[in-house]
Amino acid sequence: MSTGEEKIRIVVPEGGSKNYVKGFREVFGGIETENKLIVEKGPVEFQMSYYTIEGVEFTYLDLITRKPLLLTRTPDNNPNYLHLNITKEGSFTRKYEEENAAFDTENQGNVFFYNALFPVENEIAADSNLTYLGFKIDLKKMGPIFQGMGEVIRELFVGDKALAYRSDLSKENERLISDIFAFNELSRGKVPLISARALEVFTNIILHFKNEVDKDELAGLHIADYTLLNKVKNKIISSLDKSFTIEELSKEFGVSPTKLKKDFKHLFGTSIYQFYNQARMDEAYRRLKSGKYSVSEVGYDLGYSSISKFSSMFKKVKGFLPTDVDKVK
Repeated sequence: MSTGEEKIRIVVPEGGSKNYVKGFREVFGGIETENKLIVEKGPVEFQMSYYTIEGVEFTYLDLITRKPLLLTRTPDNNPNYLHLNITKEGSFTRKYEEENAAFDTENQGNVFFYNALFPVENEIAADSNLTYLGFKIDLKKMGPIFQGMGEVIRELFVGDKALAYRSDLSKENERLISDIFAFNELSRGKVPLISARALEVFTNIILHFKNEVDKDELAGLHIADYTLLNKVKNKIISSLDKSFTIEELSKEFGVSPTKLKKDFKHLFGTSIYQFYNQARMDEAYRRLKSGKYSVSEVGYDLGYSSISKFSSMFKKVKGFLPTDVDKVK
């Protein structure tokens, strides 16, 4: 574990919060108490607290980083120990086997539930503020307060293959997590209040995943799925001047059209068509904002045969015409 000039790098064996405390302390120092680590100065400042209730440990963290932070979580290879990660605020990039997947929690939230049988690398950009709530679930130690929840989780993670679920954070859970950080400022009674909110968030999310799976609206993704979907995403981004169909993509990447559409939306929170149009118009905006290209040049370069169609799509996605880009601050 070391700090480099470009990025601050931390490697943590996936597991309980003590692993994270050790990893962070080796890099940042800080003040450690029985259930808290505080770093008040340096390139990264944060306060991390953690508590355990009958086999379920929950951690909440408020972090500010002035330099890029790269956190590598190595597999624990224990299928009976699950990890539920919730990023309420902030942006980061998550990497699976050299493929990047960017998540902006301001737009789509981020709930990530996985069995830590594959490595995960999170990169947080410089000048970022991250608000996080996490749960470590030991299925063999879950107590009676979680009656029935262990069985639900086991139904989601059948077998010993690397598997993960992703979902958006509901408004109700956003409110509950906000309460947790507000209660943290109390001088008395904060632990039971925080614990009550954390248990409610935990239960809400586990039941949400189970309900979505039962309705066939959600499926767990294996590491191979993440790798393939990120290759599809990168193919789209590198081919913004071309058009293609779902059938063509599915044939190229060896997956059925139905699975491709469903899994892509599951991972990225949007359809392939919407992602393609958004990426296309983001690139158009970038070029137009540079002042080096005309509207016609950008439209034709991005594969449009009609500038009126390009302008129409640009306004639909961005909310204003491409000719008005220079007026946008």
